Amino acid sequence: MRKISSIGAAVVLTVAAAGAVVAGTAGPASAGCSHSHSNVDGKFGQLFNATNVNIRTGPHTTCASLGYGQLSHTVDFHCFASGDRVSANGHTTYTWTYLRDVTTGVSGWVADALLDNLGGNVAC
Repeated sequence: MRKISSIGAAVVLTVAAAGAVVAGTAGPASAGCSHSHSNVDGKFGQLFNATNVNIRTGPHTTCASLGYGQLSHTVDFHCFASGDRVSANGHTTYTWTYLRDVTTGVSGWVADALLDNLGGNVAC
């Protein structure tokens, strides 16, 4: 399986989005929301697999939301990195993709379980 990492569990969050239950496990308190990223992945298109998907400041469920991605939005993937565990749509991932929602102009991190084909293919 691609993009596997381990992170200690601290908090479990459950959010309903488009009928899918999203469960996240927050990383350690030291996990910050500032992570490096670069635009090295050429993936582009309508890639959200749920509605009202949080686009966050970092790859952690505790990081602030900058906006929401929708199924109809066009997305430009930049790269992926390790983050909090998130379960949604029958998938559990520990990776997040940094992307730009072309439709809204919002850039940030989205849990790969909420993206088609489990997110980006190129590490940050």
